Amino acid sequence: MSLCWAELVIFLSVAALSGFLFWRRTGVVLGIVRRSKPDPDFKLRPVRRRLRRLFWEVLLQAKVIRERPLPGLAHAFVFWGFCAFALVTFNHLGRAIGLAFLSRAGGFGRFYFWLAAVFAVAVAVSIAGLAIRRFLVRPKWLGALSPGSGLIWLPEETAAGRLNW
Repeated sequence: MSLCWAELVIFLSVAALSGFLFWRRTGVVLGIVRRSKPDPDFKLRPVRRRLRRLFWEVLLQAKVIRERPLPGLAHAFVFWGFCAFALVTFNHLGRAIGLAFLSRAGGFGRFYFWLAAVFAVAVAVSIAGLAIRRFLVRPKWLGALSPGSGLIWLPEETAAGRLNW
């Protein structure tokens, strides 16, 4: 698939606008972080222990799974699915401008698209389970129900703003 020059101009304009808006919001957050008071007790060392904790708690989602096994696993699948979809998304963006790097024809690309498809199913099941838990079973400790918490599982046309909250 290759875009004509008008589509490419529109695509790059929207991508630039998206990047600008992202950076604008990120700049606000970074400004808050820069203005914060330094923590005198902060030490980066030991780096190895910090990296192990990053791998164990963030990438493997071990802490959230240990604390709440079933919902924790569902949250982990949503996170892992997001990570798996990131490479596919970059490939789609690259394909729009003629710079695709994954091929469905064979090799790593074919394997990776199948892996992403497996994660898509796991994410869909996980989000459905989390929605049932939040809106039907609803443990009291989850707190008050917020309409925004349901946006992730609503159909695209309702999430796009056609619902009147």
